[in-house]
Amino acid sequence: MAKAIVMPAAALILASFALLNSMSAFVGTQPALRASRSQVAMEVEWHGGLNRNVVEVFFTAPAQGERTRMVVTPDTTIDQILKDGRKLLGFDQEWIPDSDFTLYNGEDENTPLKGTIGDCGLVDFGYEVHMYFTPK
Repeated sequence: MAKAIVMPAAALILASFALLNSMSAFVGTQPALRASRSQVAMEVEWHGGLNRNVVEVFFTAPAQGERTRMVVTPDTTIDQILKDGRKLLGFDQEWIPDSDFTLYNGEDENTPLKGTIGDCGLVDFGYEVHMYFTPK
């Protein structure tokens, strides 16, 4: 009697394993997930520079390990970016003036940023400013 129960149970386990193994994942079949190069149309290839009116930049305080994102336009002033960035990161204490902080381009920390962000080499993608506490 025990052999009679074991055989149908083993057959049921093998059948369910085969069924599960042949099913696609819940996200769809693999061919639908992969698009060949001919199916994807590339309209514009980006070669750097500024072509957009609104750009997302990273605002980073490297010494504290803090980072946030902000959306700016090319005519946004460096002073406004500093004020907004300090607030977003929680460094906006009233007793520390904005003049005690300096912003630099994340790729070139030799020259402080001044004027508008558009005049400081803003590009469409991957622009980062670094904020440092430099008390006067």
